[in-house]
Amino acid sequence: MWSLVCGTTPCMICRSGEIEGALLKYLGVERNEVTKDGLFSVGEMECMQGCCVNAPMIAVVDYTNRSEGYKYNYYEDVTTQRVVEIVEIVAVGFCQEN
Repeated sequence: MWSLVCGTTPCMICRSGEIEGALLKYLGVERNEVTKDGLFSVGEMECMQGCCVNAPMIAVVDYTNRSEGYKYNYYEDVTTQRVVEIVEIVAVGFCQEN
């Protein structure tokens, strides 16, 4: 799954760099690397649904079913603590499904 941090100006002003840093540190990867368990990667995405008023934002993208059944889940007004919680929740949900 990809954790994509919005990189547009409104999100950057609202500290999206700190959000990305928290994800990278927690997951123990660099941008675009995959975690050892193969579950997560962190990247950047531009303009998530035009929700700049709710910056910063991330999208968690699930491509586990390849191009069939992929899904994007958007999270607005995130903090460094909240993005770690989101990743933990997604990981638990994924492990329970598989």
